[in-house]
Amino acid sequence: LTKLDISRNDIGSEGFNFLWRALCDSQIEDLTCSGCGIHSIEIDTNHLPKNLNYLELDNNIINADGCRGLAKLLQGGNSTLYHLDLQCNKIDDEGVGILVNALQSNTSLHYIRLENNPGITKEGLKLLLKLVLDISSIKATLGSNHTLLHIGD
Repeated sequence: LTKLDISRNDIGSEGFNFLWRALCDSQIEDLTCSGCGIHSIEIDTNHLPKNLNYLELDNNIINADGCRGLAKLLQGGNSTLYHLDLQCNKIDDEGVGILVNALQSNTSLHYIRLENNPGITKEGLKLLLKLVLDISSIKATLGSNHTLLHIGD
């Protein structure tokens, strides 16, 4: 099994977290859980799907607490995640800050979708811009995340 789409099933956070643990030793590459009522995410860094490239969690109710769980996935040294879709959730500037901190050292993620999260203001957008191009100093510019290629749709 390399691709699983269980969209529009009301599995909620508990169901997603159970599914995540079950997939930790699988060959899963693409996981789509759109519109599943997910708000919190529990990631055990010792049990990550080793081949996961694409994670679609749009149209859920993920907020800053859910972003904390996702941060563990993004900070994992062996992360293979290439595409993360979080559009149409309840993410605000605090959640963006959590994701930005996790992405500082991430070298696998190239695409993140965050549109249609009404809690993200100009401040959150500034955090994202600073992640990919911090011009506060030459050292900061060199230390910016240069692997994230696309933020948006």
